[in-house]
Amino acid sequence: MNTPLVRSRRAFIKALAPISLAHIARVVQPPQSAFSARELADYRLTDEVFRRFAHATRLIASATRHDARFEQQPLLTKDIVVAGDAAEMATALQSRLEGEPSVAVALFAADISSHEYATFAISLFAARLAHGFVASGAMRRVPAGVASDNVTFVGRHEREIAVLLKQLRLE
Repeated sequence: MNTPLVRSRRAFIKALAPISLAHIARVVQPPQSAFSARELADYRLTDEVFRRFAHATRLIASATRHDARFEQQPLLTKDIVVAGDAAEMATALQSRLEGEPSVAVALFAADISSHEYATFAISLFAARLAHGFVASGAMRRVPAGVASDNVTFVGRHEREIAVLLKQLRLE
């Protein structure tokens, strides 16, 4: 049946669903503590989390692609990714992820918390930077303080990571 009442109910549900999912995402995810340098240094990139991170990234890219706010203030920029204190960058990223309903819905759909997404992202960017320096010959080996396991992970997933960064307009 496609009566005006049915159509208006469907329109109402379509309009309300993203708001409801964003609310659910915030309620379901327990509050996370602040980031520490130790937490980020000890974090290891894994295939299982990468799968969820990649799914969330594709959903975020799709949700923000035509949003003018993200044109003016992207979720991530190259400056944020390579400059500053890692714990501060992770905290700022987590805050931004939680502050955007469409992004919160994407995280919820990908089954990854804002804390884990930010942790994975910052660890991935650090490892990718180190991988680039080593691969180019600018450095002979992975520097102290950067997890060599994470640099190896980046080497194994180089193409997939490049595609994700293009979707986020970082490349």
